[in-house]
Amino acid sequence: MTSQQPIVQDSVNGSSDPAAEMIVAQDVHKWYTSNKFHVLRGVSLTVRRGEVVVIMGPSGSGKSTFIRTFNALEEYQKGKILVDGIELSHDLKHIDAIRREVGMVFQQFNLFPHLTVLQNVTLAPIWVRRKKKQEVEALAMQLLEKVGILEQAKKYPGQLSGGQQQRVAIARALAMQPKIMLFDEPTSALDPEMVREVLDTMRSLADDGMTMVCVTHEVGFAREVADRVVLMADGLLVEEATPEAFFSNPKEERTQQFLSQIL
Repeated sequence: MTSQQPIVQDSVNGSSDPAAEMIVAQDVHKWYTSNKFHVLRGVSLTVRRGEVVVIMGPSGSGKSTFIRTFNALEEYQKGKILVDGIELSHDLKHIDAIRREVGMVFQQFNLFPHLTVLQNVTLAPIWVRRKKKQEVEALAMQLLEKVGILEQAKKYPGQLSGGQQQRVAIARALAMQPKIMLFDEPTSALDPEMVREVLDTMRSLADDGMTMVCVTHEVGFAREVADRVVLMADGLLVEEATPEAFFSNPKEERTQQFLSQIL
């Protein structure tokens, strides 16, 4: 990751501007050094406060790698990324500040099997943000109610369906009170009948104004919820448009080819 570029806002407090650019990625490149594979080849994207951006594309296109650079789960070797005005560099202070503001939900739920649902949701706020247990538990119960699984609070992950476990993962991310939520194919590991409940939870977050970047192949969700849809292929950002333009009148041949395979 580069740190030579000037920082838009020389602070780890972020921006309070309601129209702020929450994520700015400029000419981002990443190579896997083990095989010198150029997985991100100059990708640029801006996400504003309250926007929902859906990233689509074929397997191996770099989608997941790209969004994982936003919170330093993946390093990049060239370019520049700013999250809420903070430049993402090797500066651990900045990485920590960004990770406190960015929640992420993965394909796998990654819940602690020996902890109850409530304990899974409260663990990070108590230990990372040093909040009082009583305060965090009250927030956690509100979040579990919001994602529709309040009655599961005392159960263990193994007692829940896949869709319920993913909603616990969403509540866990929200318990850190992030400004941005990243979703990396959150429904891909679910049985088809469980997909809807997770997408409904994501729709609710979008309705609340949460800034979201979602890697998904769920066309209905993208049409209904996204402000913009992006196609990535071969490590490049191929096309970016409103859902209506993206699905009804794509300009790029690569986008047309991709849509012909999934629609």
